[in-house]
Amino acid sequence: MKKEATSHHMDGVYVLLLFAVFAGCILIVLLFGASAYEKLVERDQAAYNQRTGIQYLAAKVRHSDSADHIFVGSFSDRTDASADDIDTLYLQFVGDEGDIPGFYTKIYYYDGYIREVLCAEDSGLFPEDGSKIMAADGLEISKSGNLISCIVINEDGSESSLKLAVRSGGNKQ
Repeated sequence: MKKEATSHHMDGVYVLLLFAVFAGCILIVLLFGASAYEKLVERDQAAYNQRTGIQYLAAKVRHSDSADHIFVGSFSDRTDASADDIDTLYLQFVGDEGDIPGFYTKIYYYDGYIREVLCAEDSGLFPEDGSKIMAADGLEISKSGNLISCIVINEDGSESSLKLAVRSGGNKQ
């Protein structure tokens, strides 16, 4: 009788030991999986941050791709890039009925963000009045003929660049 009680006790210890090994294996797999998932999320977030700013600018320029509708200047002056230190992309607003002269979408970098504002040319708005589009460390925009060059300096210090040719000769296609 005593042997049977000891036998049952040892069986319980083996079952408990087997359960502990199984639980330990599950924890190890979960830790490795969580670490791998965290690295994937970081990689995807970095790729997203590098693509988003430049693709946003490309989409905006393509949307306004018409003759004489895209300008590069400073925030305070559409025609003079040296008026202040804020490189600004001006996209002339085109309504349902056609051109609406004097209204522009301004895209620029100010205070840690790429920003956008739709306003009249002499609206009196300040750079801080624009809507925050995305966090960044800088934005450089230039135009030479029909070629627009954009460089977005991402928060991690990397740069994303893009050159776009304004191709429309007047009519949107």
